[in-house]
Amino acid sequence: MTQFSEYSDEIESILIDSIKSMPHDALPEQITGILNGEATSALQRLVPVAARKEAGIFFTSTDLADKVAKHLAPLLRTGVELLDPACGAGNLLIACSQYLPSGKSFGDTLRIWSQLIRGYDLFPEFIRAARLRLTLAAANIHPVEKNIFQNVDSNGFFQGLRVGNVFSSLPFPSVKCVAVNPPFGYMPAPKDCEWANGKIQIAGWFIERLLQTAPKGQHVVAILPDVLNSGTRYKKWRDLILTLASALTIEPAGRFDANTDVDVFILHAVAGKDNEMPSEWPYNELCTNGFSHRVSDYFDVHVGSVVPHRDPIVGTLYPYVHARTALPWQTLEHITEERQSIRTVFSPPFVVVHRTSSPSDKHRCVGTVINEKREVAVENHLIVLLPKDKALQSCKQLLNILESPATDTWLNQRIRCRHLTVSAVRDLPCRAISTD
Repeated sequence: MTQFSEYSDEIESILIDSIKSMPHDALPEQITGILNGEATSALQRLVPVAARKEAGIFFTSTDLADKVAKHLAPLLRTGVELLDPACGAGNLLIACSQYLPSGKSFGDTLRIWSQLIRGYDLFPEFIRAARLRLTLAAANIHPVEKNIFQNVDSNGFFQGLRVGNVFSSLPFPSVKCVAVNPPFGYMPAPKDCEWANGKIQIAGWFIERLLQTAPKGQHVVAILPDVLNSGTRYKKWRDLILTLASALTIEPAGRFDANTDVDVFILHAVAGKDNEMPSEWPYNELCTNGFSHRVSDYFDVHVGSVVPHRDPIVGTLYPYVHARTALPWQTLEHITEERQSIRTVFSPPFVVVHRTSSPSDKHRCVGTVINEKREVAVENHLIVLLPKDKALQSCKQLLNILESPATDTWLNQRIRCRHLTVSAVRDLPCRAISTD
């Protein structure tokens, strides 16, 4: 990451120039750029994409950082200590600093913030940039103060920002607020991982470690990839996080930024194991549009069993439905394509839903009714919904529910990744389904 030093040099030159010849109130445009999206642009310009991906480095956008800061604002205004354990160039700390107490002068604000702000990062280039940018953020609180940088040594402040691994210094008993955008990407699951094996999300492991050591009452607000919130594979992770928190909320946050095709959510956890811990993951608190039932009340939900490019073509010959032949919102009564299979087959009538589904799609849950007279083999890119009452009319009622705007709204809150999960479809709120 040594290339990023060029950007810190640019910031430092602005500080030096202002000391020599320019009052602070002549620098508003330069300061605004440095405090907002400029650091992300510099990262993308100076550090090769392969290096960024390998290290899982994604700087937080201004809009997303502001959302995180608002979660902590009531506490920050009281003057509590703030920690970013993966602070990068300081985007989250800058957003949160706007809610911290300030002094009567630039120097006073620097001293106050330096006492309250802590941060860690593995790269010294980022720590240097974070210190310089926080210095400018403090200056921005005092826009009319003249010759503001004249007697300020930026190297003397924000010594709570350090190069290193935060986990070698945990816990932080005096820290009340933690704001973090942990590394994204995958890593081999540690041997002591309780919730998964193989490759796991680094961000999930990072938050687990933080909460395992957090003192009771510490607020942890994190930007996390949506797969942790909605992926079936991460249910055990969600269950573990519930045991580490006395309160937990989530906020869907959409795409990470314009250049990063990853949907994220904001998790706000209050650390502490006690009898007040939430019993369910809080996506169950999403708007249900007044419906008191879920799809799972009326349908058993499975993933299609045929893996077309891996399964051998042996076994009994069945009608075969896959993503290309499951025509949206239609009822298929005679399937012409057939395939040999030894996998599980399904007895009609039932509904299939396309697993591939993006928040940008017109409909999130595209369904087709299957009303063949024979058992049907179903591709694994489709989700199968079997009516418990075995009635065709129930399937047709479900199709109307899946096509409704209320379904799109709920799913866009619940699951932002590019495929639907069995658990999300099971939990989908719906009106009562009846064949009477």
